[in-house]
Amino acid sequence: MYARQLSRQMLRCCCQQLVQIQKPATAAFAATAKSLRAATANPYSTNNAAAETPKNTSTTTATFSLPKLSKQEIAELESKISSYSNPQTTPIKKDAIPHVSKEVVHLTDSAIGRLKYLSEQRKKTQYLRLRVDSGGCYGFSYMLDMTDEPETDDVIVDRNGAKMVVDEVSLPLVRGAIIDWQDRLIGQAFVVLANPNSSGGCGCGSSFEIKMD
Repeated sequence: MYARQLSRQMLRCCCQQLVQIQKPATAAFAATAKSLRAATANPYSTNNAAAETPKNTSTTTATFSLPKLSKQEIAELESKISSYSNPQTTPIKKDAIPHVSKEVVHLTDSAIGRLKYLSEQRKKTQYLRLRVDSGGCYGFSYMLDMTDEPETDDVIVDRNGAKMVVDEVSLPLVRGAIIDWQDRLIGQAFVVLANPNSSGGCGCGSSFEIKMD
């Protein structure tokens, strides 16, 4: 009997000590839970230092002024914008036939004979192409070579079956010129014998100067 009472007293004492130990832990747990509930309800609360976002109250304003345009400049800009927005293109006809002319450039009998000979040898019409390039001693140079396929913007010169072509860009600079075939000891070549649009040129005849009216 005495042993049972002693056991109960010891058990009661242990329970009281356990309760005293648990109270601080329970209080700490309750405080932590309260803080978590507050942080969840208002994550930007001042009590939650980790969630608080610093705010920069200072602002910087940049100011600039646009240049004033005249009415003419505005109209030019509107015209350019309109042309970019609605470009106008002209389709190129692949089957376009080049213009045939007999009065554009003149061929000497020697040049005619040489062109006919080349066409007979190759069994296909050979065209002598004359074009003008920038460069040379006097600013412009004649370029003469052979082709068997004229371009759509070429003007064809037909002289008794001998044919040559001139592109539209070069045409104003060689209109009325005389083309010759020369067979000399120094070599064989087609040359521009005379050009009414030239005011002078180098001794070899490959470079010329445009006549200014």
